[in-house]
Amino acid sequence: MANATFPFPENLWIMIPEMIIAVMAMTLLLVDLFVAKDKKYLIAYATIASCVLAIVALLNIQSADGLMTFYGYFVYDPFAVFAKILILVATVFTVILSLDFMKDEENVGEYYCLILFAVLGMMLMASSNNFITFYLGLELMALSIYVLVAYQRDVLRSTEAALKYFILGSLSSGMLLYGVTFLYGVTTSFDFNAIGQALASTNASAHIAVMLGMLFVIAGMAFKVSVAPFHMWTPDTYEGAPTPVTAFMSVAPKVAGFVVFMRVLVDAMPAIQHDYTQVLIVLAGLTIIVGNVAAIAQRNIKRMLAYSTVGHVGFVLLGLIAANQEGYTGALMYLTIYLFMNMGVFAIIILMRRDGIQGELIDDFAGLSRVRPGYALAMGLLLFSLAGIPFLAGFWAKLLVIAAVIKAGHLYLGVLAIVFSVVGSFYYLRLIKYMYFDEERVTFNFIENNGMRFSVVVCALAVVVLGLYPDPVIAICKNALVGLI
Repeated sequence: MANATFPFPENLWIMIPEMIIAVMAMTLLLVDLFVAKDKKYLIAYATIASCVLAIVALLNIQSADGLMTFYGYFVYDPFAVFAKILILVATVFTVILSLDFMKDEENVGEYYCLILFAVLGMMLMASSNNFITFYLGLELMALSIYVLVAYQRDVLRSTEAALKYFILGSLSSGMLLYGVTFLYGVTTSFDFNAIGQALASTNASAHIAVMLGMLFVIAGMAFKVSVAPFHMWTPDTYEGAPTPVTAFMSVAPKVAGFVVFMRVLVDAMPAIQHDYTQVLIVLAGLTIIVGNVAAIAQRNIKRMLAYSTVGHVGFVLLGLIAANQEGYTGALMYLTIYLFMNMGVFAIIILMRRDGIQGELIDDFAGLSRVRPGYALAMGLLLFSLAGIPFLAGFWAKLLVIAAVIKAGHLYLGVLAIVFSVVGSFYYLRLIKYMYFDEERVTFNFIENNGMRFSVVVCALAVVVLGLYPDPVIAICKNALVGLI
């Protein structure tokens, strides 16, 4: 019996950014043992340097589109590069937001190493070309984030949030794998493109298995990006996690999840586009309604932003439903703008930290404009952008996906999105009203540094500049689709 041989993978150099993150994560885990407690901030700076170095490597890799390595399990294309840069930028913001927040916590080094391992999982997801790589990256990301959510072990709500997230996350992973087994049984492949080709030629007898596989795969991925009714973990997890972790979770995993979501739909399921579109229409409508209505009743700003995230996820789904270049461009544009909007808001929440409570009640923001008018202005711009007020960046994000879904023939869905965009404006405007028209209810005691100020300024300027001149980013998003459509 001949022994099976596996040649050394070709084009392994296209994984240099992932290698940088992996090596730095393991190195920092060891170096942390020898760094004094008052010098732990050096690990944070090393984490930022790792992300910047990975971005530079991504921008300097020159290759033909769709170059693969590891026997076709890992793909390098503009679509993956764009997603990875968004993930790494979100990580840099997260580490900056963590500098003061984590300085008095235990095991600071492990915190930053877990962030890097989560980033590594997301980068693998962005370059996944089959369900094996996708699942490995997904679990690496998820296991790291489970621990990050429970990082403050002595805080009961953090432990409770992590346990809920872990149980429901395990359930969703099981649903995803169950769906993959159906698709594998019909197509005998885990490769997205091979599955797509096989589904195009399957006979009617396999229809039920294909539909079950499609439903379970979509349900599993919907959980990871907080699509209703699979969003039940989001409010508790956002509230219980350390605020920098909440900021990280609200952006980076969403980018990774939606990128692989688009790959699966475009590469593996084009033959059943009509069927999955009907499912996504129901999920998108429900997600937009649930997210925007539930956010109105929240008094804790982190829970409000959790439901806000659910609502915004519904808008991103509109781009996937459109299933055309305009829709996918709108989805990528939405994710890009959402990064700056959310990171800016969470930066200001962290700035208000005092006595272990991170300015979490909406009432805490009352009178902010009279004490810190600069931060109130930045917060107002970010909230107006989240609400989709012209002409800030969030307006263009919503306009692109709504226009795309209407062009695709789903007028009713576009009207629903417009109506609930107006409904959702209420809870953003309510917070602005508190900041500018209510009397001060707490003593403001900002814990700030140059990095925090930089984050707030950059995010506020980004929503203004992209609102006035969105064309360059739209063009970048269109170019990124070369690797997808």
